[in-house]
Amino acid sequence: MAFGALSSGISALRSFAKGMEVIGNNIANVNTVSFKGSRVKYSETFNQILTQSAPSPQDGQGSNVTASQVGLGVQVDTIQGLFHQGGLTSTNQKTDLAVTGDGFFLVSDARNQDTKYATRGGDFRIDSLGNLVTTEGYRVQGSNDGAIGYNVAIDANGNWNFGKNNDGVSGTIEPSALGDISLAFDKSQAEEVVGPYTVNGVSRNSVYYTNNLIAKDAAGDPVWNGDHNIGAGSMTLNPDGTIAEVPGWHTFAQEAVAAIVAQRNQSSTGADGVSDADIKAAVSKDMFNAVFSADAAATGLDGSAITDLMGLIDLTHLGDAAAQANNVAAIQGLIPSEGNPADTQLAALRRVNEVRNDQAPDLSNFSIDPEGMITFFLSDGSSFNKGQIMLVDFNDTSALIREGRNLYSGFGAAGLKGVDMDSEVGDALSALQKAGREGVGRIQQGALELSNVDLTEEFANMITTQRGFQAGSRIITVSDDILQEVVNLKR
Repeated sequence: MAFGALSSGISALRSFAKGMEVIGNNIANVNTVSFKGSRVKYSETFNQILTQSAPSPQDGQGSNVTASQVGLGVQVDTIQGLFHQGGLTSTNQKTDLAVTGDGFFLVSDARNQDTKYATRGGDFRIDSLGNLVTTEGYRVQGSNDGAIGYNVAIDANGNWNFGKNNDGVSGTIEPSALGDISLAFDKSQAEEVVGPYTVNGVSRNSVYYTNNLIAKDAAGDPVWNGDHNIGAGSMTLNPDGTIAEVPGWHTFAQEAVAAIVAQRNQSSTGADGVSDADIKAAVSKDMFNAVFSADAAATGLDGSAITDLMGLIDLTHLGDAAAQANNVAAIQGLIPSEGNPADTQLAALRRVNEVRNDQAPDLSNFSIDPEGMITFFLSDGSSFNKGQIMLVDFNDTSALIREGRNLYSGFGAAGLKGVDMDSEVGDALSALQKAGREGVGRIQQGALELSNVDLTEEFANMITTQRGFQAGSRIITVSDDILQEVVNLKR
């Protein structure tokens, strides 16, 4: 009787109440960056069949029978996400990025690399490690291993001049490996000094040193290589007993030279006859002997040039007589020696790093182009591609699961484009695509995508939903009146 109408009224209240929740959520997020609104699709529930339909008789004598059905209400069929483009607003913030067109940024949880999300929210920041991350710390994904190479010329005064090396193997490398996007420019990436003498082949570096004093053994440990040249030429012994200067040796020896000069200037004897050239020659001789294991019989060098020179410098007036010997030992310790390779190699590497960090170009600025390519601009005017922010796209965006904070999961149900149907759906890195290609949108730096919620449409939907709810409540009221009349029949 009126029970069916009562049930229909209740279903209307339930469904339209859910519809109001969706509308309310859309309106509440009208100012949320890159928020994607939703809409409710209603459908009727099952129907009660009063009369079953039947076809017309085959003899043509008669007509078909139409069905008589009574619906039993309404239900929420689906709540569909709306992923159309939102408007853009300029922020002038270099780490703010907006996608124009299809596609999502891929971000990864640093604590669990297998946990990845898609997001349209490009309000990123640079964390303390230099990674480009979301406000929650999820790392943006793309190609990240670009590096700049330099040919380094070192003059006779120890000044370093950096020239960009465009060799695609040992010099400037284009990004290719996929992973976390880093916007840090770490000059210590050149800590591994490699060149044609590296045992396992040429590696990628941020700085390529022309002096090549340090090589690597099969285990990857630094070793002094006594068989190769330094810089553009060989370090050779001249007929007059001096060492032919070659750019590069100052990296390791300039501290020793400076230390001896300082001690000469404090000498109480006739050390004025010890010139800077004499000091450089002595350091060069001992360095040649130490690094190249020079044969004393063939070269006349036995590693005693500094000791002999220091014999002309008297520092006993400064204190203990042992100070002279201690100073000689300290200065000789600045010269690489095969006798104590571990300490001297590390000291030399540290010296290389100090000089590099002091004189190598610094990062001045960076930019991100519409294809997501990150270009670093350095203080010497050179530039290189550090990495590339890439995007993922889906066959059915409505199947994505909202995780809050503009994050989406459910990649398997949504269907990652560019991934083989038989492959692991969780391999999201393999689905990364370059922005602006193959139907994927482009990236706008210094801008953010706004919410795609249309307030006028939402208010119109609110009115119709409210009226529907009111009508449903009237159904319940009228059904109750009818049932009351039925109850009153017994009186």
